[in-house]
Amino acid sequence: MSWLMILGLAAIVFFNRYYFLEPNVKVKLPVLMNKMLNYSAPCLLTAICIPVIFFEGNELRGLLDNPYLYATIFCIVIAFYLKKVLSSVLLSLAFFYFINFLINQ
Repeated sequence: MSWLMILGLAAIVFFNRYYFLEPNVKVKLPVLMNKMLNYSAPCLLTAICIPVIFFEGNELRGLLDNPYLYATIFCIVIAFYLKKVLSSVLLSLAFFYFINFLINQ
């Protein structure tokens, strides 16, 4: 039963991605659907990042001693000004490790 479920879900995911990513298949989505899909990446990123930033296990992290929060704010500011992905990621990682070292001494 579980192998059948896994194979069925794998087939659904494969054909769903194949349908939209295959260049020979022409898909014309309505304008409203295209507008809604513009919000999918920010919503997904928010849903992934918020628990990492604010929770540790099942407990809420403190705000004053939370290196993830400080690194997130730094990353947003530096990405806004630099507009270069690699530089922003490297500087944010360096800042995170530095602030984590300072807080956890």
